[in-house]
Amino acid sequence: MRRWLAVLLTLFLCVSLGINVYLWISLKQHNDSAYKPEASYEHRLQHEAAQESKTQLTGNAESFNKKRSTITSSNADGAHVPPNDREDLRSTSRQITQNDIAALTTLLDDGQYALLATELTNYLKNDPLNESLLLLEGELIEMTKPLPTALVHYYDLAELPLSLETLSFIDTKIATLYQQAQTQLSQDEQWELVARLNEPLYQRIPDAKHYTLNLAEAYAYQQKLTLMEDVLAALPLNDRDANIIRDKAYEMRDMASANTTPSNIEIEPTSSDAARYQTRVALERIGDQYRLEAKALNQKATMILDTGASTTAISSRLFARLGRMRNLTFIGNFNVRTASGTIEAPLVQIPRFYFAGYEFNDVSAIVLPEDALPDADGLLGMNILGQFDFAIMPQSSELILTERDN
Repeated sequence: MRRWLAVLLTLFLCVSLGINVYLWISLKQHNDSAYKPEASYEHRLQHEAAQESKTQLTGNAESFNKKRSTITSSNADGAHVPPNDREDLRSTSRQITQNDIAALTTLLDDGQYALLATELTNYLKNDPLNESLLLLEGELIEMTKPLPTALVHYYDLAELPLSLETLSFIDTKIATLYQQAQTQLSQDEQWELVARLNEPLYQRIPDAKHYTLNLAEAYAYQQKLTLMEDVLAALPLNDRDANIIRDKAYEMRDMASANTTPSNIEIEPTSSDAARYQTRVALERIGDQYRLEAKALNQKATMILDTGASTTAISSRLFARLGRMRNLTFIGNFNVRTASGTIEAPLVQIPRFYFAGYEFNDVSAIVLPEDALPDADGLLGMNILGQFDFAIMPQSSELILTERDN
């Protein structure tokens, strides 16, 4: 009995297992047949989405290229950019091209500095290390900011990861701009401007000895001895160049203390002076001003005699008549003091200046705005007058110039 019961139980288990296997196989076949249309449908949807995306990208590219063609079809040699095309320059979604650089350079050459600043800002947001853009920005700062600010900006550029060629160009630019200004200002004994040129550079590059010495020398000639010593403290106590400046500064102080000779203004030349060559220049007195005739290049100029001005100045009108930068050398912008306060003005170099029968080469002059010199072409300053012993004779309205012994 037990044997038959065991056989029946075993047979029941086998039948049950067979039914389960059959049901599992049937269910799997049903699922596979149902999944195939769904997978096919999903694959078709993905394919259609990819095609739609590709079509949209192609359309955008065509629209983008059409927008670029507005600029690239302009003159590649830097012709003036029409106003309605300048909006395209503001696009920040594309790579800059040589045509773009040419258009930006044209803005610089045309003096459209505000617009150029805006365009450069937009471009540099997308490509902050573009060397052409960075050099254009440097030139813009040269033309619109004080020269010391431009030099410090070039030093900042020199710390960027730029090409060796560009870094070499920047080094040459710094040396050229600085040396040109330092030589001109020192030659004209414009020590206040020499100090303003060197102060930011001394702070930016404190280890550069030439900035230290030139700043100390400017303070020495202005008899700002405490500032001079503060600057020279950066050098060793026994530094030969520093001690030469110290000796000169204290010698000038002692001479000024011992000198009791009155100013040469309004003093009749002595008989010893008369032995030297003298020139008398007619003056026109208008109010408390004396005016005289001079000549800058080929342009006649009515100049105000200003013994209190360290630098000769010309009006913006005379500057325009002289051909601006085509005939004059641009030294840089400086903060200068005028009767109405401190202003920022360009310093230029006039190749030839004529006064009282003398010819002067490479005369530096500040360009003053029109309202600062409404009735004259400029101010004749001490960088020219200081080359003579001179006297103003109020009774005869004459300026007497006496050549100095060399």
